[in-house]
Amino acid sequence: MTIFKSTLKRLFRQKLNLLFLIVLPLIFMIIAFSGSNGTAPLKVTIIDKDNTAITEDIIDNIKDKAEINFDDEDTIQDNLINNEIDYAIVIPQGYTQALINDEDPVIKTYEAKEGNTSTAIKTSLDNYINILKTFAKNSNGDEEKFYDAVKYYSDGSYKLSYTSVDKGEGNKSKTDTAMAFIVLNLLFSATSATNIILKDREKNVFTRLFTTPITRFKYILQSLLSFLVITFAQITLYFLIFKYIFKFNLGDSPLSLYILFLIFGVFTISLGVFITTHAKDLRVSGTVSTLVILPFAMLGGCFWPRDIMPTVLQNISKVVPTTWINASNSNILYGATLGNELTTIVLLLGISLILLGLSSYKLKNKS
Repeated sequence: MTIFKSTLKRLFRQKLNLLFLIVLPLIFMIIAFSGSNGTAPLKVTIIDKDNTAITEDIIDNIKDKAEINFDDEDTIQDNLINNEIDYAIVIPQGYTQALINDEDPVIKTYEAKEGNTSTAIKTSLDNYINILKTFAKNSNGDEEKFYDAVKYYSDGSYKLSYTSVDKGEGNKSKTDTAMAFIVLNLLFSATSATNIILKDREKNVFTRLFTTPITRFKYILQSLLSFLVITFAQITLYFLIFKYIFKFNLGDSPLSLYILFLIFGVFTISLGVFITTHAKDLRVSGTVSTLVILPFAMLGGCFWPRDIMPTVLQNISKVVPTTWINASNSNILYGATLGNELTTIVLLLGISLILLGLSSYKLKNKS
């Protein structure tokens, strides 16, 4: 493991690398965390046309997570356009009875644009409605059994398990912002670290190494392992800082977020190796890295929410890996499981294998 140990020492010996690996991420997280206290709650309009005990429960559930009002339905569109509210819910007349009869009634919801702003409300509402539907199905149309089940649930785990998502430690939107910054930093630090391969090629290290028992395969493998160790340690450090220093809310499954970042780390290393093996020199590598990473970051939502971009750019961003990872991180943060993000995982790992294969082929020819 000579190359592995040597690469690690070379990476940590350079102060610029330490800047990318430790200092900049801390600055990004401080920026994301600043102002997290006192964040204004979401504003939700609720139109209850049914006015039953069940719809009151639904409204009470939302009251814990947002600032609600009961304006007229006619004002919803204008209020959304003018950003006076973030979300609107219309409960139709007869909703409760249809629910008890297991008829799958629908609550209408409105939002100004696609994004993560109302994710917490939507997830909470969907979860509670699904629970009510389960009670209705098991009650077989018996209202008394249905209301007993709802009362038992409300008096038990439902109220005790609530955690705020709007302020302080519970502010998931700040966690989301911090993770987007870390995605950007992983891209920059990975491409910076993998430039070691280019330096070795420029200094004709390959020729000297390959006259020793170290084969080309061992050189590539050990170099990749060293890059992965650095990246995985970097990600672990981020999560420890998230959890114990800044006390970010990492959702119900921090481990799933951690695994997603590790997979994205594999992608960043693969991208960095691909750029360095195809670049003529360090200057070209730096230029190409910047031209690739910055558009990835801007389109993928690392600097600002994707939903503020024009529709054309939003459509283009759908094929950008940073969009996939940021979207998956947000989904898991707000309640999705790792299995729900299988498409992102397969895409990132698949592209990583392709990039590493092309890099290996190019490196072999240049060596």
